[in-house]
Amino acid sequence: MKRSLLLRYTLQATSLVSFVLLIANLSYPLGQENVVLQRFSRLDPWLLLSQLRWQQKIPAWSWLPLLTLAFTLLWGRIFCGWLCPFGAFLALTDQIGRAVFKNLTLARTKVLPALQPMRYYWLFFLLIVFVLGSNWVFFLTPFALFSHEIVRFLQGQVPWMLVGITAGTLFLSRLWCSVFCPTGVLLSFAARLRFFRYRIMGSCVQCEKCTAACSVGTAPLSTGVAKEGCLACGNCQRVCPTKAIKWQWSFWRDKNDRLASADDVAATRRQESRRQFFKAAFTVALAAALWKKTVWAAEKALRPPGALPEPEFTAVCNRCGRCVQVCPSNALHSMPITDGLANFETPYIIPRIKRCDLCLACQEVCPTGAIAKVPLEKIRMGRAVINKSRCIAWSEGKSCLICGEQCPVLAIAADEYHRPSVLTDKCAGCGSCENACPVDGEAAIRVFPS
Repeated sequence: MKRSLLLRYTLQATSLVSFVLLIANLSYPLGQENVVLQRFSRLDPWLLLSQLRWQQKIPAWSWLPLLTLAFTLLWGRIFCGWLCPFGAFLALTDQIGRAVFKNLTLARTKVLPALQPMRYYWLFFLLIVFVLGSNWVFFLTPFALFSHEIVRFLQGQVPWMLVGITAGTLFLSRLWCSVFCPTGVLLSFAARLRFFRYRIMGSCVQCEKCTAACSVGTAPLSTGVAKEGCLACGNCQRVCPTKAIKWQWSFWRDKNDRLASADDVAATRRQESRRQFFKAAFTVALAAALWKKTVWAAEKALRPPGALPEPEFTAVCNRCGRCVQVCPSNALHSMPITDGLANFETPYIIPRIKRCDLCLACQEVCPTGAIAKVPLEKIRMGRAVINKSRCIAWSEGKSCLICGEQCPVLAIAADEYHRPSVLTDKCAGCGSCENACPVDGEAAIRVFPS
């Protein structure tokens, strides 16, 4: 038992420290750390679902999320309890909360189990929104959310989501992992079929220590078996004074087994069927209503080089922020909520502030394929358009070809009067011309998204 605890702590510490360092050291030019980060992130089954939904193909790395599902079918949510970096961070936060707020033990033991049924309505909601064509909820998956918040912190911004989830964990243990994490909820559903689980084998004295020790409210006290949300952490087994909790084969039965009978379960389900029907109907209505809100978006934005066409880009992007972190020219920004829910936290470029250097590092770090790997000569982010009434070469007859001098793809030519014109078949839409334009205020040459 001590060996398993040491192994779990070692894996969690390694996962957490490695992930934070990989994100913090993500810079151009990219090294081997990007390959490690990509493979680590692709353990999340939601990424595979995203590829199947929008790319209609099975990626070469599909064995990674399938491996996670295989481990879940064997041992339950062992990924969440042993390997997830965000889960490791919240486990550490939970330990701090239990040490500081000892008087909240009763609240944890009552609130967490009571909220367990909510996770399946949440999963139902996520799947409906997913099928209807919106991917903004994938921002809540652990790798994307944790990565995004680390990037915000490194850029001097307040990671509000991380602050809120951390505060909730201090008071109510791993409520996020248990109820709201999309990956955790999906794996909980798969864990209903797991082969091994913790069980009470007959010598229980009803001390409720297992319930108090469980960080996700799935202790086996009430039903005799750990519920599907169990993280396989073993805390319940370690605190049991009579050693009544055992790690057993799921289909094993004993005369002292305290599992409810199939008839009891069926009767309970019949009694609650009407209430569950109305809850499910409400979930569908809410998902459909919020999906319509995702259509609301502001004017099209200038996306990174290689970005998929809108709205496919906003559907596939999981808002992890890695492209923003790796951009050597700091040209990429995250869109605010004022630009629409569909665009929220997706990367875009403001050429007047910073131009894209066309280094294509964003293509290498994107874990979902929202920024596809497109050769430099085929990049068409947008199209530059000259406003002749503002251009001093056209309106005042002055000699100015700064935009042409800064163009990395030689897409701006000059006529016999040294007036610039855009060669649209060559323009990559990088924004170098708009960024360099010497005209005060709005540039005389602007790049519009393609």
